[in-house]
Amino acid sequence: MAELSDKAEEFAGRAQEAAGDLTGDDRLRAEGAADRTEAQVKQKVDDVKQAVTEKTSEVADSAQDKAVEVKHAVADTASDSRVVTALAVAGAALVAALLLRRRARKSSSGSRHKGRAVATKAVTAGLKEAIVR
Repeated sequence: MAELSDKAEEFAGRAQEAAGDLTGDDRLRAEGAADRTEAQVKQKVDDVKQAVTEKTSEVADSAQDKAVEVKHAVADTASDSRVVTALAVAGAALVAALLLRRRARKSSSGSRHKGRAVATKAVTAGLKEAIVR
């Protein structure tokens, strides 16, 4: 609506300027030119406002899209971390169960210390792998 009134104001300014030219009235011509120029400036300001609004909207949409992408990436990473942690705990529990079973079998053979060293290395390696991931 403002665009239409600005166009009408520009047209009225042109008409007033033309009337001043026809009658030789410099004051009327100057007022017409001023009205026409003012209307043109208003139109340009409206164009700039619209362009800024559109660009701001584009930037906001882009930022929102990036935020959604980051949110999904964080959720995926958190999910992967939980799976790795669960697998590490399950692996450590399995190693511990196997070592206890082996210890029970070999407790009579006297190789306890060797079994502990192997178990310690296996558990340490499993935990390091879980931490690295």
